[in-house]
Amino acid sequence: MNIKLFGTAAAEGWPGLFCNCKACNTAKELGGKNIRTRSSGLIDGVLKIDFPPDTLMHVLYHGLDIRSIEALLFTHAHDDHFAVSELQYRRSGFVANPLTNVLPVYGPPDVISELTNRSAAQPMPYTLTTLSPWETIEIAGYKVTPIIAQHDTSLTCYNYLIQNSAGKTLLYASDTGWYHEETWTFLLGKRIDGIVCECTNGPKEDAWSAHMNISSVLRLREKLIETGSFRADGKMIATHFSHWGALTHDEFETLLNPHNIQTAYDGIEFEI
Repeated sequence: MNIKLFGTAAAEGWPGLFCNCKACNTAKELGGKNIRTRSSGLIDGVLKIDFPPDTLMHVLYHGLDIRSIEALLFTHAHDDHFAVSELQYRRSGFVANPLTNVLPVYGPPDVISELTNRSAAQPMPYTLTTLSPWETIEIAGYKVTPIIAQHDTSLTCYNYLIQNSAGKTLLYASDTGWYHEETWTFLLGKRIDGIVCECTNGPKEDAWSAHMNISSVLRLREKLIETGSFRADGKMIATHFSHWGALTHDEFETLLNPHNIQTAYDGIEFEI
């Protein structure tokens, strides 16, 4: 399974859109892997996870072939992951060579409800499927299982187990805080070959409970190893960083590398 992360920042990006804090100014000065756009992922070039407002930048700078995706999977309805108005540009009036395929779109109820309402006012070239927690569904040749994230109690927020035909399974964990017991219970006995895990809060211990920090990322890894779901040498990538964490890319690597956790950057590509 090939995974590519086109964005690795939290909601405001890094440097933050309107921010001039030390962490944002340092990112501007250093450039490179310290410049982070809003988060999304791509599996084997065909299964797109989330559609952030920076998707056009991902097309222009990271080679995302947006026309070739076979399905679009949403985690939740926050606008840094669900830039719903951008999907209208798939319509024939905006492209010289119209796409002939109808794009299958999957997600939690809040996402599908919003898209249904918009499609009623202006027909859009996609099909819509509401996903239920814990129920596995086949999407673009993958077995996809939504699990409940601990993120925003006013919305249904999912993380995903994504399994390919060879049996390789990815845990895509963004956005979430520490899982509630029902999610941990569901994960018992599951074999996970790779993890993409958010680390929004960085080193901050007294930050948003709806997101993870370095300590909780390490705890998540250790718990999955202890329960037999994940190997100690398995591929784990930390992503979805906020400038409030105030670390450079190299500083994140210094803290995470000793634990066999890789620090994501925009455009990172890896296999499990």
